[in-house]
Amino acid sequence: MKKQLMVGAVLGTVLFLVTGCGTFTVLGNDDTLSEEIIVEKDKAKELEVELNLGVGEMNITGGSDEWITGEIEYTDKKFKPELSYDLDGDTGEILVEQEKKINVYFGRNNEKNVWDLQLNDEVPIRLEVNSGATDTNLTLSGLQLSELSVNAGVGDIDVDLSGEWKESFDVTLETGVGETTVILPKGVGVKVKSEEGVGSSNYEGLISQGDGVYVNELYEEADVMINIMAETGVGEITFKEEN
Repeated sequence: MKKQLMVGAVLGTVLFLVTGCGTFTVLGNDDTLSEEIIVEKDKAKELEVELNLGVGEMNITGGSDEWITGEIEYTDKKFKPELSYDLDGDTGEILVEQEKKINVYFGRNNEKNVWDLQLNDEVPIRLEVNSGATDTNLTLSGLQLSELSVNAGVGDIDVDLSGEWKESFDVTLETGVGETTVILPKGVGVKVKSEEGVGSSNYEGLISQGDGVYVNELYEEADVMINIMAETGVGEITFKEEN
C-alpha cells in the first residue's frame, strides 16, 4: 500500500511555505540542491527503516512528529536520494537511499552530500544503516529500537545508545576503515561480543568474560538487555558508558 510522500528538490535560494503551519523554511543556497524528506504517520504499529548512503555524511536522531522527517543537501544531481514507503499489515517500511553509485573521488570541487534525518520515537523501529565512504552519526536516545544493524565501509561512526530503554534489542555492527565510538547506557544490561580484524577495540567500563565477550555491571541482573555483535575491520572501535 503506497502512502503519500513529500520529497521536494530546489536549486538556488528558495523560500518555501509550509501550508497551514504559518512558518517558512529556507532550503538550499547558490550551489546546493535540497530535498525535504517526509513520510507522514499512518496506522502502522512498527517501522522498518533502511538507510543506504554511499558517500557523504549521515546524521540520524529521534523526535520526529511524523514517521520520518528531515533534509538532504547535495551539490550534484548524481547524489539525488530516493524515498519509498509501503504499509505491510501493521509494519511501515521506509527506504531512503542514494540513487546512483559514486566513485572514490567524492569530496573534490567542494562536493557535499549531507543527510539530516529524524525518526519517530512513538513506535518500535527496526533500523538498518548501510554506509560506504560516509561519516555516520546516530543519536538514537529516545527511540524505541527493536533492532539495530550498522554496516559501514570507510568513515567515522558515532552510535549513541545512552538514555533509558524499556525493551531489550540486538545490535549488529560491521565496521571497515575509520574510528567507531559506541556510547552505552548505564541503566540496562549490556553485552558485547567482538570479532576483531586487524583493527583494535577498547572497552571502557566493561568487564571481560573472555573469548571477546564484555558485559557491564548490570548484565547479570537487568531485565532489559542490549546485546551487541561487533565485527571490526582495520579501524578502531571504542565502547564506553554514558557520563
